[in-house]
Amino acid sequence: MLRRAFVAALLCLFASVGLLQAQQIAFNKVKTRFYKSDKDRRMVDKDAELVFDDAERRLIVRNGDRPLNVGYDDVQKIVFDVSYHMRGGGMSQVVGGMVGAAMASAKVNDYWCYLEYRDKDGSTRKYLLEIDKDNAEAVLEKVKALFPERQMMADYEQYPELDKKMLNDLDSKHDFDNEKQDRPLPVPRADKALVVVVCPSLAARYAGKGIQFKFHANDRVVAVNKWGTYSYAYLDPGEYVVASQSENAGGGKVKLEAGQEYYFFQDTFMGTWKAKTGLSRHSKELVMYELEGTYYSDWKRKSSGDPQSAAAAALRKE
Repeated sequence: MLRRAFVAALLCLFASVGLLQAQQIAFNKVKTRFYKSDKDRRMVDKDAELVFDDAERRLIVRNGDRPLNVGYDDVQKIVFDVSYHMRGGGMSQVVGGMVGAAMASAKVNDYWCYLEYRDKDGSTRKYLLEIDKDNAEAVLEKVKALFPERQMMADYEQYPELDKKMLNDLDSKHDFDNEKQDRPLPVPRADKALVVVVCPSLAARYAGKGIQFKFHANDRVVAVNKWGTYSYAYLDPGEYVVASQSENAGGGKVKLEAGQEYYFFQDTFMGTWKAKTGLSRHSKELVMYELEGTYYSDWKRKSSGDPQSAAAAALRKE
């Protein structure tokens, strides 16, 4: 009798474990992205595991640095956005040499998953995940099923590469400094289009360093960044060719309207002599989250007598 009871108890335990596992879906090809602290605004990426616990109705991120455990009912918004970036990472640095460089230069299209949730004190908190493209479809379908009215996919595409010789302000030179304390934030204006440009850093140690990435709007540079910095400009409404320039250039056409906001990443990749760049448009939520973990770009044209210099200065914050 005791043996039968023991076996029955084991079967119940195994059944309970199996049921629990069936009610939990885990994805381990995930990273969480956040800035180190209020004083150190550099962005870092950490490996994580994303878990949907249907039994307890909780969304869980397992990570030693920035864990998350929030009820389904407290999730307020989820925005998916395509991530265009260089592979980089520790493995390419460990391998080193030409093989490591080839690994780092590979372009990767993963997916950002930005979410807002209600914390215990009633405040709204933000969280950002990057999900491997192999898991992205399954995660997206799960999110759609759980939060049909609270999720969206940002419908933007990366701009193609351009012949940089078409940029009239190609050879402009700029002084640059990182502003770590005074970080003015972009505010929309009724009479102008607001353009916000962020250059994400591949690693925290690169923030504010490296070469300049120039952002062109038609015939002039209106923003300059380095890795881990942001800039913005107010432009007259109209048709524009916008482009990011370094060793190469990437960009395309956009119609800007007064009172509207436009958010861009200057994506960076391995180049021959210096880093290459691409330009991608994204959701306000994603770009502003990244902006919170970057330094303000305090730049100006070197030639003060150049009429372009005065024009560019007028486009900046007042």
